[in-house]
Amino acid sequence: MKSVIFFLLVSLHSYAQEIIYHNIDVSIDAGLKKIMVEGRVDVDFQNNDTIEFVIWKNTLIKEISCSGILLEYNFDTLSSSPIMYIPKGRMLTILKKAGISDKQSILFKYDCDMRELKGWANSFSEDWIELNFYCAWYPVNLNSRNFTSILQIHIDDDYSVTGSGIVSKKKDYWEMIQPWSGFDNVIIASKKLKSKILKENDALIQTDYNAIDFPEADADSVIAQCKYVLNLFERSFGKMDSTYLKFVIAPFQQGGYSRKNFVCMRSKQFDLNTAKGIAHEIAHFWWNNAVTTTWEDWLNEAFAEYSMLLYIRERMGIEEFQKLLDEYKNRTQNLPPVWGIDRNAQEAYSVLYEKGSIILCEIEKMVGKTAFLNFLKEVSNNKVSKTEDMLNLMEKILSKEIRLELENKLKAS
Repeated sequence: MKSVIFFLLVSLHSYAQEIIYHNIDVSIDAGLKKIMVEGRVDVDFQNNDTIEFVIWKNTLIKEISCSGILLEYNFDTLSSSPIMYIPKGRMLTILKKAGISDKQSILFKYDCDMRELKGWANSFSEDWIELNFYCAWYPVNLNSRNFTSILQIHIDDDYSVTGSGIVSKKKDYWEMIQPWSGFDNVIIASKKLKSKILKENDALIQTDYNAIDFPEADADSVIAQCKYVLNLFERSFGKMDSTYLKFVIAPFQQGGYSRKNFVCMRSKQFDLNTAKGIAHEIAHFWWNNAVTTTWEDWLNEAFAEYSMLLYIRERMGIEEFQKLLDEYKNRTQNLPPVWGIDRNAQEAYSVLYEKGSIILCEIEKMVGKTAFLNFLKEVSNNKVSKTEDMLNLMEKILSKEIRLELENKLKAS
């Protein structure tokens, strides 16, 4: 009988560990709401004795090994999740074998009972299965932002599969390859999945949607807006490093998330909210470098929301832009400052998204649109991830006075 030694060990450098590559075989049982996972995860311990993951709480671990040798681990199912975005994740800590190198391939075998899967970004129904970072169906390491992956996905023949990589149908499984660096493995499956593809020059835009719940004409509108938004933002913020975009429409209400070359958004029809969501989520292709668990997330969310407002102004006119900006101003009166706000605070969304984007619009008005967009190109090109670095860049490109003005606005209630 296999035995596993449980331990608790604190590493002095736990934040340095990272995942480099996933090669995972996942079988999805839609009826039982269960997934069976077996695969290899290449990791770098980076002088640590352990590596930490978060994984779905209702996981039955069958094996964790390296080169045929069982590894010691602790799966803490009682403590709360260490990652705010994965509320039903639990910490899995794995001990490195003494005497082996930092870079290792770890073999995982486990089953996940997904019957408790709930959340705005997840689903496990007969009509729509959506698995990703937010449920930690695969071992998530928060420090790992630049891994590649290949997945072999087995599911009943009635289902079609899409996701955050390049997906192709093989004889008895679906293959998803992510050759670009990223931090998520999104799997989406539906019996009613339909695709539309727009090829123009070297660019490819693909939209996948539930053909029953989302009208075909609206899917055409999604592709058209994706094209417009990409062109606008490339002119405004600089060229993308990729010519591929997959935009998935999930058959639910509002909300969305963005990954490298991939967006998943929840919508039942194409309307103004859908158009705004398209612009905001695609904007994250440029604005995605700051940490998301602190107030520095404003560098992601306020900049993406400003980009959406730029789209509204260019596409729908100054009146629609001003109307939306006035709504934001009314909602953010007397809210706390952007600077230092607790990311878990009740007001965090309005402060980081809406108040932050108002401030950016005000700075644009002070320096002029052309000068401000030139500044934003440099912020994007330099992959700025901290407010202090952004302010230093602003002082260099614009002026010390503008830097102080922005800093004061960020600190004002």
